[in-house]
Amino acid sequence: MVMMTVMNKEIKLVTLMVVVALAGMMILAGCSDDDDPVKVVPEPNPPTAPETADELMTQFQAAYQAMDVDHYLALLDPEFLMVLQEDTLDHFPEMGTTLDFTEEERIHQRMFSGESVTDPQGMFVPAMQTIGFLVFNALDGWSAADDLGQFPGTEWAPFMVEIIFDRGQEYSTLILDGVVKIYVRTHEEIIHGKETTHCLMAGMVDFTGTGKPVDPIPWGSVKALYR
Repeated sequence: MVMMTVMNKEIKLVTLMVVVALAGMMILAGCSDDDDPVKVVPEPNPPTAPETADELMTQFQAAYQAMDVDHYLALLDPEFLMVLQEDTLDHFPEMGTTLDFTEEERIHQRMFSGESVTDPQGMFVPAMQTIGFLVFNALDGWSAADDLGQFPGTEWAPFMVEIIFDRGQEYSTLILDGVVKIYVRTHEEIIHGKETTHCLMAGMVDFTGTGKPVDPIPWGSVKALYR
């Protein structure tokens, strides 16, 4: 009888240990990683507004190469104007002599979309795959505007550029090089009682398309394809 009592106590003890172990496993299961609150990873901060003309050029090149239309447009002055060169006018007379902010917006929404488009005449235009700046160098320092009629309140500098527009293996790669005059306008604002300064691109005068690549194309003509 004594042995039976001992055995019963051992059985009860083992049973109790099993129950405790199962309960512990259920608690751990209830606290699995799947039930943890969703961890929100903050997105990188957007680029800050450029405070100098040189910083504006750095952000401009980065936005254009990344084909980031929102960043690109944020760098343009509302009064942006691109003066087209004669070769572009000859091939795209319907464009007029300049491009304004609204036209830049439409062009780059289409060019940076990664999708093929059709031009106003219904002609197929292949998707832009990548854009690479081989050269983007200032040829001189920033100076007061030399064209107060079209670019009042600005400073300008000439830039040597060489850009590759890759549209995939099935279609021609567009290559441009030459000089473009870039105009920058400085804006001053009071935000939360603090004076802040930022620079926006007020315009360009296009002299590209006359350099060394075979069949060079002006920058304005590249834009005209995606208008």
